[in-house]
Amino acid sequence: MAVVKAWYDPGQAEPFELAEPAEVDALLDRMVSEATAAPVGVVAELAREDRDRWSILQFGVRTEGVGFVGYMGKDETSVISASGAMSSEPVAYDYQAHEREVPSHAEVSWQSVRQAVHDYVASRGARPGGVTWQEV
Repeated sequence: MAVVKAWYDPGQAEPFELAEPAEVDALLDRMVSEATAAPVGVVAELAREDRDRWSILQFGVRTEGVGFVGYMGKDETSVISASGAMSSEPVAYDYQAHEREVPSHAEVSWQSVRQAVHDYVASRGARPGGVTWQEV
């Protein structure tokens, strides 16, 4: 059975596995806590891979209770969350001590991000529903 692997900490050599809702909540709660203390948003990446299929979910949170979700998978178009806002002003996020910019129109509510992460882990890597997506 394929498992979802997670990367979050700077310098993390090996991923940790996520399978249970409590494990997902622990990561998400930690990210909210750390985003509150950080000058920029924080990002984690989840991946699922087996012989026939792979996918990656990258997501982040900022102190204002917003975040983003990006998804890519084998034979699928890469997508990022869409809030419907018109501004594409970049917003800074940090992934493992490397700053990345995300367009502000990709930011959605933290509750939407949280649900997408839970759905991704529960489905073992399928693109989450409940998010409005735009092609990257």
